[in-house]
Amino acid sequence: MKHKVVFRSSLLSTTIIAIACFGDPPVSVAAEMPVVKEGKAIASPDKRSTPKAVRTAESSEEVSVVGTAHQSSGGGLLALSNSTKSSVTSTRAYILTQPATANPVRLIQLQPGAVAATQDPYGVEPGNLTVRGLNTNQIIFLFDGSPITNDGGFNATEAVDALNLEEVKLSPGSTNFDLPGSNGAAGTISMLLHNPSHQLGGMVNFTYGTNNSRQSFVRLETGDLGKSGIRGFVSYSNFFGDDWRSPGKIKRQHIDAKFIKDWRNGSETSFSATWTNLNYQLERPPTLAQYAAQGQDFNYDANYSAKDTNYYKFHQNVNDNIFLTLENKIVVSRAITVNFTPYLFYAKGLPGPGASVLSTSSAYYGTQKIQGLQLHTSSGAPTSSTLLYSSVPTKYVRPGVNANVNIDLDNHNRLTLGDWYAFTELSQSGQFNYVDASGSPGSLWGSKGSAVRLPNGQLYATSNVVSRLQTNNIYLGDHANYFGGRLAIEGGLKYEIFRASSFNRLPGATYNVTNNQTAPMPSFGVRYNLDNRSQVFFDAGDNTRTPDPSQITDAISSSTGKKTTTASRDQKIENSIVEELGYRYNDQYLAAQVSLFNYNFTNRQISTVVVQNGTMVTQYINGGGQTSRGVDVSIGSKPWHHLSLFASGEFLQATIDNNIADGADYLATTGRTATGSPKWTGNISLSYDDNHLFGNVQFHYFDSQYSTFTNDERLPSYKTVDMSLGYRLPPVGPVKNPTVQLNMINLANTHYLTGIYANQLTARSAKGIFGSTLAGTLPTYIVGSGFAAMVSVSASL
Repeated sequence: MKHKVVFRSSLLSTTIIAIACFGDPPVSVAAEMPVVKEGKAIASPDKRSTPKAVRTAESSEEVSVVGTAHQSSGGGLLALSNSTKSSVTSTRAYILTQPATANPVRLIQLQPGAVAATQDPYGVEPGNLTVRGLNTNQIIFLFDGSPITNDGGFNATEAVDALNLEEVKLSPGSTNFDLPGSNGAAGTISMLLHNPSHQLGGMVNFTYGTNNSRQSFVRLETGDLGKSGIRGFVSYSNFFGDDWRSPGKIKRQHIDAKFIKDWRNGSETSFSATWTNLNYQLERPPTLAQYAAQGQDFNYDANYSAKDTNYYKFHQNVNDNIFLTLENKIVVSRAITVNFTPYLFYAKGLPGPGASVLSTSSAYYGTQKIQGLQLHTSSGAPTSSTLLYSSVPTKYVRPGVNANVNIDLDNHNRLTLGDWYAFTELSQSGQFNYVDASGSPGSLWGSKGSAVRLPNGQLYATSNVVSRLQTNNIYLGDHANYFGGRLAIEGGLKYEIFRASSFNRLPGATYNVTNNQTAPMPSFGVRYNLDNRSQVFFDAGDNTRTPDPSQITDAISSSTGKKTTTASRDQKIENSIVEELGYRYNDQYLAAQVSLFNYNFTNRQISTVVVQNGTMVTQYINGGGQTSRGVDVSIGSKPWHHLSLFASGEFLQATIDNNIADGADYLATTGRTATGSPKWTGNISLSYDDNHLFGNVQFHYFDSQYSTFTNDERLPSYKTVDMSLGYRLPPVGPVKNPTVQLNMINLANTHYLTGIYANQLTARSAKGIFGSTLAGTLPTYIVGSGFAAMVSVSASL
């Protein structure tokens, strides 16, 4: 079956490439879809413009974006769609009022169910995000329609500059059958990159703020290049600043680019690219007791001393990545459209570097004790014990392709048949490096020249793993439309074929472990317009999360030679069945959406962080079954005397359905509240925009969250306030939209913990089901960012 699928995909891709290279596709009428306009009531599609089946397939997802907040619901935070599923969108109207340094996660933090745990006030450092109590690694991030992540190895700060975003859409719940990506139990976050202008021009933005932070941004628009049908843009940004609570620095360079080729029959080819180079200071995560004693001063040490593993220079992260996607929409005829989108993600970095004191008397290479290991100090003198920089240089390569054909069977039905294939290769080689007299590593990237070597001259590796993952999703479904567009029905089946292989070259480790699984994922959705203002929707579907590469790889301690993690061939795919029932309302005064949801999980995969050979690595706990139920509400007013109000909230009840294994015993966790699942969350935003003066005030509330499965410790609830204020000046000659803007983060300078860094089974010793005493481990937390102010000046040409 697998070889046949690959052959069909290859044949389809060959046909499409031939069409693209040797001429325009056959001429037909372009199928353009109606959208839900801001400031207008929900309306059925216009039957006069396009074939009915064509309108059905695309109208369910499209949302119009208005450029300024004075025209938008809730200040640009509530653009409603015609989808059969719950979705909420932060539009460009809102994005432009936020800091120029903001990342996509920060831009959806006001949406119901989204809990953004940001480590820095700028949005440059990676943080954490949960949606309906589910973690970032269970969200599919889409960049111009392609999955920028498929296995959890992604940070939102690597994605795109906020100034280049048209919208960020959060779609919790079940994923569409034709959507590429497999790890979507928490839904999807879609990032839509700015479409190049037809006119020659550009944009500049300069930002300066607290902690010596500064960013320069420039975007150049080519406009239409003659009569070629090609237009594009390229942008570059450079951020530099002091870490807000640690002694280190933050540096980020970023490039976005997009080029579009418009064909004469409505077909389109779009190439998008993004590159990021990031160097930032890791923040030290405290326990509750450590935070109570030292607060925001619980940091890595600013000054170096012998054998101090907490010196800040050992805890700086570096990352370099690029993402490319080529989206092709080919209108073959009025009834047939083909989509073919290859993409590539490449990254190298250091997940959680640190330091370790290595002794010649207790040094192991895999499970083998090293005889005759020679170590030296920073001055070159022989020693039996020394402090070393510990890192795991990691490389990701993720190519993939999503291809489908859409056929209008009649005036009511569009059939979609497609295949999404993704390949991931993850290479990791841990090592120790000598440091100089000041405590600086020879290279943050783990230089081979300063690395510790075995007596035979070979590199002393603490890990040496190559993991390969293949995911193939074959899908078939139908989009149906009846009663002049009032009723929309979507249904389909996605069949997932998953294969993972891990090759571990450390002595004593299991060399090769494979994990092959399949999973059917049906989905169904229906939406009905009660009138031109109200609609109801219902959807149900099956989502999966494939096992992480770390779950099929042995990990071995370099100081004991014992396995700290044992590879499992039997790790099951996480499965979740999701149902949603919702209502939307949209008139000239306000827009609103209410969604009731229910999740049932099996083999729930929950991430935690552990220290392994001096570095911080992510590991997973099988949480078994879980049930999550709740309601999301969002409401936004249309402008009244230039004022717009937005409010959102969520009630969540997430419970563990079974006792969880801890060694040979089980903890009594049945009926406990799931970790990272606040019962109540809420946001309020008040915006003002009179075309010149604009601003908003945002209030966030997040209830307490348990950080252990036994519920014996939790993250306290917290509240924060953010504010922005700006003024648009009149144009000056060729300079358009000159704007001055002030953004203030954590206006009250609240000191708080914003998220869970590492969940644990239990914080205190507990009795197991079989009577044994099970040791506890204290959870650690993410410290919320302090007050920061940023002033930006921008203009376009």
